[in-house]
Amino acid sequence: MAKKHKTEKMVEIHEFYVIRSASGSLRSLCVECSTGDAIMVAAGQAAAVMNVPVRTIYRWVETAVVHYREAPNGSLTVCLKSLLFSGSVRARSRPRIRAIN
Repeated sequence: MAKKHKTEKMVEIHEFYVIRSASGSLRSLCVECSTGDAIMVAAGQAAAVMNVPVRTIYRWVETAVVHYREAPNGSLTVCLKSLLFSGSVRARSRPRIRAIN
């Protein structure tokens, strides 16, 4: 009788995001995150990172799924860490390395 072999493989995936600013200015930090290292990004950049439409980002803001800040001029910035570690992480389709301008 032949022996049966069972092989298990584990795959570990790491994601890396590069977010560049045309002005070269430093990004603001999220005041709601306790770690003090969560950067705020524009809604369009958040949508690119999560691979979802910008409208989805606004929906998550409206339902308080992510941390956000609205500037007096009406511009919206979203906490990148809350995007990645919230329940919305299921929306990501696949691992990727991207440069976002």
